[in-house]
Amino acid sequence: MNVPTDRLLVMIIAATGFAVLVGGWVGGLVHAEATGWEEIGLRVAIGIVFFAILLGLWSKYGDIEKGSS
Repeated sequence: MNVPTDRLLVMIIAATGFAVLVGGWVGGLVHAEATGWEEIGLRVAIGIVFFAILLGLWSKYGDIEKGSS
């Protein structure tokens, strides 16, 4: 698969920013409010949502590239 370098760089920047801003904030709330299996479940859910959003950004960015060619 031939992935353009600029697309990969944008995704790395987006993933880092999103993880720090939203993942850290929500993760901090989960850590402060939940315990035991509930905390683990919430952290897994946060991770799934995080990767789903990144996959959505990846596909939308690909659509933009196809449209501009």
